Amino acid sequence: MSSTPSNLTKLLIMMANYYREQLSENDIAFWLMDLGNYSFDEVLSAFETWRKTHDRMPKISNIIEIMKGSGEDHALEALMKVEKAMDEHGAYATVVFDDPAIHATIQSLGGWVKACRQTEYEFTWWKKDFRERYQMIEQRGLPPDVPLKLFGIFDQTNLPMGRPPQTPQMIGDPGKIRAWIARVEEPRSLEERAALLSMVRTVLKPIPSDAILF
Repeated sequence: MSSTPSNLTKLLIMMANYYREQLSENDIAFWLMDLGNYSFDEVLSAFETWRKTHDRMPKISNIIEIMKGSGEDHALEALMKVEKAMDEHGAYATVVFDDPAIHATIQSLGGWVKACRQTEYEFTWWKKDFRERYQMIEQRGLPPDVPLKLFGIFDQTNLPMGRPPQTPQMIGDPGKIRAWIARVEEPRSLEERAALLSMVRTVLKPIPSDAILF
């Protein structure tokens, strides 16, 4: 479940009371702005971890660090998710991950198809580049042109011919996928707006109970 201003505000007030501190409206606004991208369960777990080992109210950066872990750990985790998706779906499928930083990283390295169609030697270096670029994107933030989908061979071939797109393979937590797609900047053109709307509708389709998500 994604965080909402209401449940995050209640948690912040509860934590401030616990540490006998007061939060101004501006303080709360900054917390909501920076933590709204995370699920409430993630935020709650991070606050619980902090409370068990600290006797002061955390800063926003403290809570984000707990949720992200070390940059290297997070990059390795993302890479493992990508490798599993490659094994499960391959270069022909269009995919959507629950982490937009994965999209930005793969796009910067030439796209999904190129990532899936490398020799063993090439892939060894690709993985190193992936980890480095992923950490850089996490530190600096997402680029403005992060792709909503990573197109596979079928869509790359069929879309220019006017054929309908594939239903993309959803990789990871569907709630997180919906959340990051919803945060994408409003498209500039009517065509982009229609494409985004179509993508969101696809992601919001009911997910079969026997679907495999990882």
